[in-house]
Amino acid sequence: MSSMTWNAFMTKHKNYFCFSAPVSPKLPKGPHFDKNKKKLPTPYGLFQEWLSGSLAGDWTSMKVTGGFIVCVATNSDNVFITKKFSVTGVVKSVVSDKTQQLDYRDSNYSSLAKELGYAL
Repeated sequence: MSSMTWNAFMTKHKNYFCFSAPVSPKLPKGPHFDKNKKKLPTPYGLFQEWLSGSLAGDWTSMKVTGGFIVCVATNSDNVFITKKFSVTGVVKSVVSDKTQQLDYRDSNYSSLAKELGYAL
């Protein structure tokens, strides 16, 4: 499946798994291209790119103050994400009382970008 708009996902899926991550809303000052002249995404955009190529089921995401929230429809995608990015805690968010906080931060950007084929 693929990314869905937030409202379409919430209408279709009554049960889902939510994650949050504290990342910067934009890249730091400097060149925003890799060595092959590919435009670098924000930390949120990079995570969305990873989700697009990695998940099997429906998912949605949105920016929030201090980071982003991602919701997935299937338990298999839930497990896949938590294996890739460990969960540092569970908090109540505007979306779910059980939002899992991922260990994905700005400091993870370089390794994930390289994994996705960016030449840093």
